Amino acid sequence: MKVILSTTLLLSGPVLVHGLCQKYVDAATTAAENLQSAYFSGGTYPSQPVWISAVDTWHLQRLDSLAGASTYSGIIDTVFTDYETQLQTGGSYDDVQWVSIAYLLAGNVDMAKTYYDIASTAVDSSYCGGGLFWSSARDYKNAITNELYLATSGYLYDVTQDTQYLTNLKNIWEWFNASAMRGSNGLYNDGLTKDGLCANNGQTQWTYNQGVVLAGLGFLYKYTQDESAITMAWSIMDAVLADLVDNGALRESCDSTTSSTCDNDQVSFKGILVEYMAWFLSLTGRDNGTKYSDFIKLQADKVLQYAVGSAGWYSNLWYDPDANGAVWTAPSQGAALGAFVAAGAQSC
Repeated sequence: MKVILSTTLLLSGPVLVHGLCQKYVDAATTAAENLQSAYFSGGTYPSQPVWISAVDTWHLQRLDSLAGASTYSGIIDTVFTDYETQLQTGGSYDDVQWVSIAYLLAGNVDMAKTYYDIASTAVDSSYCGGGLFWSSARDYKNAITNELYLATSGYLYDVTQDTQYLTNLKNIWEWFNASAMRGSNGLYNDGLTKDGLCANNGQTQWTYNQGVVLAGLGFLYKYTQDESAITMAWSIMDAVLADLVDNGALRESCDSTTSSTCDNDQVSFKGILVEYMAWFLSLTGRDNGTKYSDFIKLQADKVLQYAVGSAGWYSNLWYDPDANGAVWTAPSQGAALGAFVAAGAQSC
C-alpha cells in the first residue's frame, strides 16, 4: 500500500497555523479528551454512525496539526476496521466520501482512492442530467453526496495532481450549480424530487449542506482562479448568516431548548459547517474583510457560552441555555470539537 507522508497532505488539506487562537485550541483539546474517554472504544466510536466517526477522525487530525502533536494519528488505523464491509458494499455514496477525506488527511491516498472510486460508481447522466445518486437504490440525487464529490475531487487533485480529479470537480460543479438544489433564499435544500422533474424537493436546509460545498468551491478557485467561486461561496455563507442563525449562533431546525428532535446525524451538522468554512478560508485566503473568520470564532464562543456542561462536555444547543432539551452525545461532543478547531485556526 502506497502511503504519502501526512506532513505533505496537511499542507494540501486544511492548512492550520499553530497557536493563533489558543483559547480555542485549549477548548478543543479538552473536548477531544472527553470524546475519546467516553465514546471511543475498541478502536472506534460504536455509539454513532460510521460517517460521523470519519468526521471526528478528521477533526482530531486537524487538532493534532493545530497543536503540533500526533496524539490522534493512530485512530485512522482502527476506526473503520469493523465497518469496511458495510462501507464497501452498503451503497452509501455519501458515507464513503467522508471516509475518503479522513484517509486523505491521514496520508493514505490509496485508501482514499478506494472509497472515492466507490462513490464514483454513483455518477449518472440518465437521471436529472448528471450528478451522483445518494445510494445504491439509485432513485435520489441529494445535495450532500454531490457536495462531497466536489470536495473529494478537489482534494484528490490537490494531493495527486491527476487532472481527472480536476475534470471531475469542474463537471460536477457545472451540473450541481445548474440543478435546482439551491432554494430562493440562497441555501441548499436536501435534494431533488424523485418524480422525474428533478425540482427542488423543499426538504430541510441543513447546516452542513451549506458547508461542504465550500470546500469544493475553495479547490475550484485555487486551481482555476475563477472569481465566481468566491462570489458563490460568499453568497452561501451570507445566506447562512441570514437564515440559519439564532442569537448569533447556528441552529438546526430540529434544535430546541425544551424538546430537541435532532438525531445523531443532525446533531453533528453544525460542527461540519464551521470546519468547512475554515477550510474554504485556508484554501483561498479570501475572507470578506474578517466577516467569516469572525463568525467562526463567534460559533466557538457560543458553544462555550451555551452548550458547555461540566469540565468540557458539550451539547447540541449553541444558541440559548438548555431547558431540558439538550442532547449530550458523541455527535454533540464532536460538533463542538469541530467548532473549536475551526476557531483555533483563525487569527485572534
